Amino acid sequence: MFRIITFILFVCYLMVVGLLAYTQVIEAVKASAEQDIQDVASRLDIELDKYRTLPRVLVLHPAISDVLTNPDKGNVQRVNDLLDTYNQSLSSDAVYLLSATGLTLASSNWDQADSFVGNDYGFRPYFQQAISGLEGSYFALGTVSGKRGYYFSFPVHNNESIIGALVVKVALSVIEDYNANADSELMVTDDHGAVFYSSHEAWNYSSLVTLPDAVRAEIIRQKQYGNGPIPLLTKQHSLDELLELDTLTLQYLSQQRTYLIADKTMSQVGWHLIALTPINQAYVLMGWILIGAIVLFVLVALLSMSWRRNVIAQRQLAAVNEQLELRVEQRTAQLQQTNNTLVETIDKQRITEQRLKETQNELIQAGKLALLGEMSASINHELNQPLTALRTYSETLRLMINKGKTEAFGETTDEIIKLIQKMATIVAQYKLFARKSAGKTGPVRVADTINASLSILESKISKMKTHIQIEPFDNQLQVMGEAVPLEQVLVNILNNALQAQEEQAEPKIELSVEVNTTSLCLTVRDFGPGFSEEQLARVFEPFYTTKGRGLGLGLTISQRIMASFGGDIRAMNHPEQGAVFTLSLPMNAE
Repeated sequence: MFRIITFILFVCYLMVVGLLAYTQVIEAVKASAEQDIQDVASRLDIELDKYRTLPRVLVLHPAISDVLTNPDKGNVQRVNDLLDTYNQSLSSDAVYLLSATGLTLASSNWDQADSFVGNDYGFRPYFQQAISGLEGSYFALGTVSGKRGYYFSFPVHNNESIIGALVVKVALSVIEDYNANADSELMVTDDHGAVFYSSHEAWNYSSLVTLPDAVRAEIIRQKQYGNGPIPLLTKQHSLDELLELDTLTLQYLSQQRTYLIADKTMSQVGWHLIALTPINQAYVLMGWILIGAIVLFVLVALLSMSWRRNVIAQRQLAAVNEQLELRVEQRTAQLQQTNNTLVETIDKQRITEQRLKETQNELIQAGKLALLGEMSASINHELNQPLTALRTYSETLRLMINKGKTEAFGETTDEIIKLIQKMATIVAQYKLFARKSAGKTGPVRVADTINASLSILESKISKMKTHIQIEPFDNQLQVMGEAVPLEQVLVNILNNALQAQEEQAEPKIELSVEVNTTSLCLTVRDFGPGFSEEQLARVFEPFYTTKGRGLGLGLTISQRIMASFGGDIRAMNHPEQGAVFTLSLPMNAE
């Protein structure tokens, strides 16, 4: 009887322990898998964010738009070398430039066997997004390299029109380096359930659920996952219903294998990270737990099922439960810490962007004050002449008072007033130029900008006996910009033109205005030595100067000011002699 009762108790004990063990093991395995894919998702988000805004920055290089408007052999080779430099610096898979029709004009892998140059990618969504004026992003299998990659694209503008797209391809090695349990599998799908990555090679470029005919046709048209068929792995019709399941049975090599499912949705890119853990692992763990329970029961039975042994067994079971609860709390704390870190990172990024904007404004103001510093000798000379004359008139007036000659008081006083008004005009002119920008764009008369800039440099122009030739144009022409920063750009270019001719006996500067359909070009030409090829290639680089003085930021700041107006600044050598700078600005439509 004792044996029967013991056997019944033993069977009940095993059933209870088995049920508890199964529940705990399944939860632990799924929690571990969820943590693994959460780590992968976090690293993927970081890597994607690192590359997301790069095309927006890379298209600012003037050589990018130049090769699209003038795709001669020399321009193409320069851009090939430039993109190769970008690719090596960014550790990306490839960087390439597409024309307005989707044809690859230049690429970082131009000299490799699998070069993208000459290939048409007009069917790719990332190109279609960029050519419509949007930032593009897309995941696909490379049609030439056969490598998986995530593509970021950005339109290349020429004035108001889009003339091409710059694309950065990233290999996303994070999912390739998945370090989960060797018996577990990682699968990454799109919103439709198409598998574009799996740690089990046979599942790649298949589908977890039945794809609608339209979706399947679009994937094949875009060659998103190559040219092959898209085999079906399950009989499910909806990805959401499949992810609600606890287990999933798939063909693995030559046999069916059942897996526990853990998933993580990356809504920003429309991906689902799915971790598949063989359920056999849970059975093995549960088997070990049951073996331990049997041993424990046998030991307790051998010790006469004493109350003391029962208390010990209960304490041991409570310790196991506490340990499991502690692990759950630790996992929860880790997730909370990760979330807090992410929030702090976003706040820091926001603060950094604000500081960057403030720093850029201060840099423009510093460039303006530095330019005034360079002209300080001219300003001093310009003020010194009326001051000297003012002193002479004042001494003359005092002498006439002492001698009682009052008939010339009015004439002398009028001259003194004229001199004071002249000095006030000079000071007001430089004060207006030195003030900070309001940051508001509006209509600006080109004639006013030219006159104000020449007035600021009037002393230096007179001292050097420089001939200023302005081609006739409509004085009512207006562009969209801001008066003071635009004057800063023109003063900087005119000052550079004067400095380039300091050693010449008869300096000369030509200004001309040309009107296009939607833009206006203001051209400044000097008759100095011009630029060497190296100087011309680096003239807009920060801290690059050929004058032996100054910070080398004038043209860099000018380029940023012009870009803020939606305009552009270009430098070139005149075929006959001297340097030519062209300012392109949008016309005032009103």
